[in-house]
Amino acid sequence: MSYLLNSSLGIQFSHLYTLFISNLLISLPFLLFGIFVSSVLLVFVDEHQLAAKLPRSRILGVIMGSSLGLLLPVGQYGTFPVVRRLLLQGVPIPLCISFLIASPTINLFVIKNSWQLLGDHPRLLFLRIFGAWLIGIMIGLVFSAYSEKSLIEEKSLSPLGSRSSLVRSGTVISSLEPSQPLHRAGNLIYEYQDNLRTSRSIEKKLYLFFKNISREFLELGSILLVGVAIATVLQFFLPPSQILQWDNTPFKQIIMMSIFAFFLSLNSLWSPNFITPFLSSFLSGSHLVFLLFNSLLNLPSLILLLTIIRLKSATYIIILTAELIFLFGLILNFYVN
Repeated sequence: MSYLLNSSLGIQFSHLYTLFISNLLISLPFLLFGIFVSSVLLVFVDEHQLAAKLPRSRILGVIMGSSLGLLLPVGQYGTFPVVRRLLLQGVPIPLCISFLIASPTINLFVIKNSWQLLGDHPRLLFLRIFGAWLIGIMIGLVFSAYSEKSLIEEKSLSPLGSRSSLVRSGTVISSLEPSQPLHRAGNLIYEYQDNLRTSRSIEKKLYLFFKNISREFLELGSILLVGVAIATVLQFFLPPSQILQWDNTPFKQIIMMSIFAFFLSLNSLWSPNFITPFLSSFLSGSHLVFLLFNSLLNLPSLILLLTIIRLKSATYIIILTAELIFLFGLILNFYVN
């Protein structure tokens, strides 16, 4: 009896470990790619020229932000270091927020994979892409009313706080005094901009580039590791058969799909694989809720969001995104199907 119990526990642990490793392997490469793009923006892109080339119009800014994932296909988890970098580089907040919301879905890899899996359901495919794009625009417009702190008046702010009051931590280059070494304060790494930008030494730039990659990977990689571990344990003990036996009313289907979207440690690239077996038995609004919800509001994504964005702003993003997703799903389930 004891042998059978130990054998059963060993099998369950092996399954749990395999599930954790698979979830981690589909998540870490995208985070690392996002950190690579973030480090390129830090070291090799002039932040003043970058901000100057972007539209200052609120509407044009959020439209560009929602579409920017086509040019920067960093994936769901790679979006977070890139958004933090853009905020610290002085890119307008509405553009950054719309990019944060839409880019996990509006990128070529996700669109191609969605087409392969959902090609027989063109309406759902269109609604996934258009819904993410539209939600990104709407939430970006809401954040266009957010006023950044004045960099001149707020002299007491740290180099991080003086760049963006929305960001909790990150790497920033600050122009205060020339010829100063690299400094670190908590999760903040900063060096004086005039010294770096005017330096002709490629070795120094490469040093900061790889140093920033290691710093951000240790910070965000450990956060993602914890998020995936928690999501994997919850996913392992989640009773899918019992949840699927709920009364299949349009509203309960949305609640059911939201639960799966939150606990399943899938990213936006692989989430269509989950709903494929249920395409004929569930309403399209329920499928749409899962696809949109899982792209930003699954557990690892929420933990990363709370890591890089201050709590108040992150709470607004979460609530507004969830409300719009639920609204779209309810409209489809009750009035379109």
